[in-house]
Amino acid sequence: MTTWYLDNDDEITDAVARLRGTDADNVVFVVPPGSRIATGRINFKLLAREAAARDLHMAVASPDEQVRALATSAGVLAAATPDAAEAALERGDLPPEPTTATEGEPDTVVVAAAAPDRSALTWRSQRLRIATVVVLAAALVGGFVIAEVAPTAQVSLAPRVVSVGPLEVPVVASLDTTEVDIEAGAIPAVAVPVHLEAQDSYSATGSTTSETRATGEVVFAALDQEFDQEIAAGTRVVTSAGTGFATTETVTLPRSDGRSAQVAAPVEALEAGEDGNVPAEAISVVPSLASQGITVSNPEATGGGRFEETPVITAADYDAAAVDLRNRLAGELAAYLRDPVDAPAGHTVYPGTAVLGAVTLEPTAEALVGQADDAFDLAGIAEARVIAVDEAKVRLVVAERLTAAVPAGMDVIVESIELDHSAGTPSGTDVAFTNSASGRAMTIVDPEALLERIAGLPISEARAILEGLGAATVNVWPGFIGDLPDDRERITLDVDETSAME
Repeated sequence: MTTWYLDNDDEITDAVARLRGTDADNVVFVVPPGSRIATGRINFKLLAREAAARDLHMAVASPDEQVRALATSAGVLAAATPDAAEAALERGDLPPEPTTATEGEPDTVVVAAAAPDRSALTWRSQRLRIATVVVLAAALVGGFVIAEVAPTAQVSLAPRVVSVGPLEVPVVASLDTTEVDIEAGAIPAVAVPVHLEAQDSYSATGSTTSETRATGEVVFAALDQEFDQEIAAGTRVVTSAGTGFATTETVTLPRSDGRSAQVAAPVEALEAGEDGNVPAEAISVVPSLASQGITVSNPEATGGGRFEETPVITAADYDAAAVDLRNRLAGELAAYLRDPVDAPAGHTVYPGTAVLGAVTLEPTAEALVGQADDAFDLAGIAEARVIAVDEAKVRLVVAERLTAAVPAGMDVIVESIELDHSAGTPSGTDVAFTNSASGRAMTIVDPEALLERIAGLPISEARAILEGLGAATVNVWPGFIGDLPDDRERITLDVDETSAME
């Protein structure tokens, strides 16, 4: 059970906001005399609808009998004290039926802003019957019997009804607006944050080459070497299969004097790769010295020749992965916009306002580019934002503007209001709405004050006053009486508002 004590200056929007924010099942509004909320039945009707939409049980407590009457006519439980209202809710008392049931009632309610006190006015036909005291008079019969006649009057009034609108009311919802501004047609919008994540594995397309040439040692030999023979570095030697090597140092084959002369020299394969790795005794030809009888051989196998290609992550690989992740994040945002499950309750999300922020990538390019690997993992994180609007505030602005357009001395007929509310059009961080409202308004009639005003007047003057308020008939008895009775108790006033509801 929650009980709220309202101030005289509290608006209907404050009361509605409390209903929307409560977790309680039963609520009581304590409404003081003179409260703005008690300016018309329509405000209690709004509270009743809001409570019903949220499955809340609601009652009104007020020491003012007129406030309670307004609440009851709108279908709201009413009691004189908060304790009595709370007890009624705890007992499960049912709310009273509204004064007049209306089928097909519009789903948009007009909330009257600060207005003259109309708490005595209801939206249904009210018939104020003032007791009529008639003293039967005997007619003068033959001039011998005289009776005293007390006149009575029957007055009927159907208050004037006029059309209001159609009224065009543009409304803009914006992040820059913090409160509803009825006059400016501005309402606040909400920025809904959306957290997005995506990750995947990507292939590396770059490569580095690692190649070395085989090395070894050969032995040059000759018989009957007559002089010291210099064999220069770079002398080419080959295998029988054609694999070439070259010496890497200059050596000298000594004079032999009829004996065999030998000298060893280091060699390196002419080409990199495993082809330079040849077995012992494979190198057998020294083309430039063979004509001199000099031979060559490799006592041991050559080795160390290889050719390797290693995959490497390139900047292009990283950039392509970054583009892919951003596209994936955009897809995640689109999926969220189709079903914005965490959007504020009662708000409409406008996908056209969505903005995808910068994407943060992990690991960074500096940590990955140039690494020797055939694949890499990359994750992307981004924050997005989309605008949401409580469209009930749009209808509130339109209804208030229509109410403000009602001529002085008249009040809007809530059942007659028709709203044409367009879908919002996004523009940057704003959402614009085009709205049209129309309805009817009825002259406000205070029966007690009207009786006070016309009592004792000549019939012609009373009729002129009444016809200024609507369609009126005046019948006086006896018929020859030219004035309304001075005593209000002898005047029956019937204010018929049923035609306004048709």
